[in-house]
Amino acid sequence: MNQAYNPQSFQYDIAQNPGARPARDVAVSFKGLSKTYKMDRVEVPALKGVSGSIAKAATTFITGPSGSGKSTLLNLLGLLDRPTDGEMEILGEDVTKLTDKQAADFRAQHIGFVFQSFNLIPVLSLRENVEFPLLNRKMSWASRKTRALEYLEAVGLGDFVDRRPGEISGGQRQRVAIARALVSEPTLLIADEPTANLDTKTSREIVALMDRIKVELNTSVVICTHDTDLITPGSAIINIVDGQTAGEY
Repeated sequence: MNQAYNPQSFQYDIAQNPGARPARDVAVSFKGLSKTYKMDRVEVPALKGVSGSIAKAATTFITGPSGSGKSTLLNLLGLLDRPTDGEMEILGEDVTKLTDKQAADFRAQHIGFVFQSFNLIPVLSLRENVEFPLLNRKMSWASRKTRALEYLEAVGLGDFVDRRPGEISGGQRQRVAIARALVSEPTLLIADEPTANLDTKTSREIVALMDRIKVELNTSVVICTHDTDLITPGSAIINIVDGQTAGEY
């Protein structure tokens, strides 16, 4: 990022016409994705031939009831797990054929994650938490620090950089988690129930922040949620029910 991002500065171009979503290139496409888990001698199908796509530089919501397979799909999209069957391309690459090491490298380079439990390191400052993903990169300490501070400023926490996670609110912790996910400047940002532990007002602020900051980074944002009230105007929706695609619009 060339300058600190102001979450309040961006205005939705589509706000006046929420039913119209402009066509964009595809960042992720998947066809016939299936995932079956084995529990002792029993096979449990979590996904059953799910197909869909994620547009570049857009926000896509994955919705559905608890146990529908939303998180399983997110794990496949994030290369945290492998499908039992099906095809998937991310940025034009067939990621189902990658070795474990290649998948890990691809994930580190292109994918950022935000989880509902924050997953911050309590003994580190906010700056150190955000800087953590950069430790394995060939960057000087000064460069890592500068970028971490930049992203904390971007999520509105520039005045809290030396505090620790236990000294800030839940909503602020989630903002730190978003900054940490973005500091590597990923092409794809995946958020699994990122507002589950937050109140309604803070939840909407967090979703708006992710939906807006994609413009600064040209990042595809995928948000998994059971709360359809959080869906922002013009966003794509993939609805999963009983392990199958019940709608994509």
